[in-house]
Amino acid sequence: MTDGPIPASTSIGFIDGAFMPLADLQLPVSDLGFQLSDVCYDTVHVWDGAFFRLPDHLDRWERSVAARRFDSLPYDREGVAEVLHDCVARTDLREAMVTVVATRGSPTGPHKDLRTCRNRLLAWAQPYYSVVSERGMIEGCDIIVSETRRIPPGAVDPTVKNFGRLDFVAALFEAYDRNASYALLVDGEGHVTEGRGWNLFTLHGGRLTSPGSGVLEGITRRTVLELAEQLNIDTELTPVPVEAVRSADEVFLTSTAGGIVPVRSVDAAPIADGCPGPVTARLRELYWALHDDPGYRTEVHYSAAGKTEPTARP
Repeated sequence: MTDGPIPASTSIGFIDGAFMPLADLQLPVSDLGFQLSDVCYDTVHVWDGAFFRLPDHLDRWERSVAARRFDSLPYDREGVAEVLHDCVARTDLREAMVTVVATRGSPTGPHKDLRTCRNRLLAWAQPYYSVVSERGMIEGCDIIVSETRRIPPGAVDPTVKNFGRLDFVAALFEAYDRNASYALLVDGEGHVTEGRGWNLFTLHGGRLTSPGSGVLEGITRRTVLELAEQLNIDTELTPVPVEAVRSADEVFLTSTAGGIVPVRSVDAAPIADGCPGPVTARLRELYWALHDDPGYRTEVHYSAAGKTEPTARP
């Protein structure tokens, strides 16, 4: 795991059928992915040489691609998987974060007709990192509740991972101005939603709650729901008022980048005694134990690196 700058030599990217150092990836300014943020993406992590829940990430990827109508994407599910394997294998990383992006592409005429675009695929692998600092992972992180309203789901579907994130940008500057680094956004009804790159859970009297709508349906969030069921923890996906976060016995974040992350304070007020709680710790222990379960692992094809080219659609 790394908090600092990521060395370019250990990060490999892919675009337009070619692999290259991540620093060399270039997207044309004519691509409407750049001009309109007409993009969807997914991120999966590699731990101990294996992707964690890769089929689930690819399922979500396919739903996102279909929802955004990226009909001319040059790689199908198997082709995308090949690209991801090869990006990791070429870095030889055993712990990595791997991102795949679909963009609208460049239109053929001046009127920017979306139907004339040929979609583009990008991907890259880099050393594993967490959504919060290493210290925050251990001691718990400090978050604020932002005054910035989350973009409503009727405008941009939050279940499709996307880069339309100006609401998160505004919220993060609020956090910086308040000597914090992480911001939780609220919807138009006064219920919390999510932060940049993470879902949220609260615990009250042994009962877990998490926002049930208006958020990304995270793979780590799903894993927590499954683990809670195994532990017979009562769990509900439901609207969560701001005050329910502040008064919780435990609060934690979930993300592909870091797993289960304890929260020690909200708006500078401690959660309970300000230390990671026992339920958070138990769920986190079980979450990382799943990384050794063959049912959740897809071994990276290290031996095939550079020997074949990803299979594009005709």
